Amino acid sequence: METLHGKTAIVTGGGSGIGKAIAEALIREGANVLIASRRAPSVEGAASIVCDVRKKADVIKVAATAKQRFGGIDILINNTGLGVTSKIVDCSEEDWQLVLDTNLTGTFLMTQAVLPVMIAQRRGSIINIASQAAKHGYPNAGPYCASKFGIVGLSEALQHEVREYGIHVHCLCPGLVQVPTPKNKDEVRAGVLQTEDLATAALFVLKMPSRVNLENIGLYHF
Repeated sequence: METLHGKTAIVTGGGSGIGKAIAEALIREGANVLIASRRAPSVEGAASIVCDVRKKADVIKVAATAKQRFGGIDILINNTGLGVTSKIVDCSEEDWQLVLDTNLTGTFLMTQAVLPVMIAQRRGSIINIASQAAKHGYPNAGPYCASKFGIVGLSEALQHEVREYGIHVHCLCPGLVQVPTPKNKDEVRAGVLQTEDLATAALFVLKMPSRVNLENIGLYHF
């Protein structure tokens, strides 16, 4: 298994929920972690930077900060995402664009920003947090499903493009995940995944020997 100690990771949307759980897991493994979030997060042991992944200037600044502070970029976790509840017939263009820009374009921009560093290093790992909505369409979630399907397609195309540079690209496709809030932080709901389940899966992928490539990983509650 590969060691993550001393490696540098960028985690978008890492101030809460799935992103925070992955960031904390990486820190425990000894990685240097830079969290990029629209709100300045406070995660012990991590550096942070305010970033709107829809804005190219912001994501370029994130990549430059990671490289300047830690000397390289080994891992990118594209986690930032949101959805709207709306039937396609009723969905406004503004809501459609908000979801696509955040989930899909944000993943594209952040990936594009770190790739020159990873290509120069001839190594790197990119994990995109997709969803079961990347495999199955659900009613009242058309923009979200479209964005997550797009992430899987983007990831598969990218993997073919960067394989020669030793860069791995994977998607995690979880079912429903309970995101802790101040009110329910000690509650564990039945029938849903927990954020630490995604963190465990991310570490599993990242610690695989470099000769191993994994298909998109679906996660379901047992």
